[in-house]
Amino acid sequence: MIDRQCAKLLENAQGILMEILASESDPVAIGREYTAALMDTFLGERANGVETRDCRIRTDSTEIPVRFYRRNHAAADSIGKLVLFFHGGGWSVGDIDSYDGFVRRLCAETGADYLSVDFRRAPEHKFPTAHEDCYQAAIWAFENSEALGIDPSRIGAMGDSAGAALATAVAWQIARQTNYRVNSLYLLYPFLDLRDDHEAYASRITFGDGNYLVGRAGLTAAKQWYLDDDTPTENPLVSPMFIPDLESLPPTTIITSGHDPNLDEGKLFAEKLEQSGVRVSATHFASAFHGFMPFGVLDVAGDSIRALAKAIAEQ
Repeated sequence: MIDRQCAKLLENAQGILMEILASESDPVAIGREYTAALMDTFLGERANGVETRDCRIRTDSTEIPVRFYRRNHAAADSIGKLVLFFHGGGWSVGDIDSYDGFVRRLCAETGADYLSVDFRRAPEHKFPTAHEDCYQAAIWAFENSEALGIDPSRIGAMGDSAGAALATAVAWQIARQTNYRVNSLYLLYPFLDLRDDHEAYASRITFGDGNYLVGRAGLTAAKQWYLDDDTPTENPLVSPMFIPDLESLPPTTIITSGHDPNLDEGKLFAEKLEQSGVRVSATHFASAFHGFMPFGVLDVAGDSIRALAKAIAEQ
């Protein structure tokens, strides 16, 4: 059963959505405004003691905005770990500003440094643009680890929802194509299979009616905005559920929520990783919903971040 705090937040979120729908008709604009409003309204207390630095990573074709997070005066007690953070939002909504409060809290409470990547979004930029931006940002972090003051053997990758797919695909590509290695993955209620076969996952049927922030219609829209019609959905860079050599992935922490159309994807991916010999730590928050972790007003969000901090400390 969903807990009382979560139920109340979802009720209030519906009111926010109704206000936006009264003045906006474009679905992408609605999604972006809605995401920003939710992140701002339900963030809770802003984390203190975190310094940030914005910069732009230059590639042959673009400049990728990133934001680096480190606890104040962390040099003396730094754990030397960097976590690459790829935000969720179906590859089309969310950005480093709307996720800033969440990443600040992650930095403050987990002790790691973070590099949040403002990848180019769909539908303006189709696959593989977001993936390529995230991959290039990851390579830059490895190449500049000394300047960043981090241990290149302790670079992890994290993402929520669609961001989890980006994190997984980036870790896989780095393992296949470079001498670098992402040392850990942190997948928060991951969205890992972009096929339209919703019936393949019972959770998409049970929790996909749209009452829990994300539903089947939203998953389908995310896929349509992100992919061209001729892009194979079983490409592992699109749907990491179909990575053929899962043993190449690092130790993985997976957080799932009970009222979530993507619940069964997270569970299945954890099983497949374990069968491939990858060390997996899976934590399930039965009373929560898809996307709950940034909402600091929820007690369960704090519980999940403490679980994440424990996993990060061990890797």
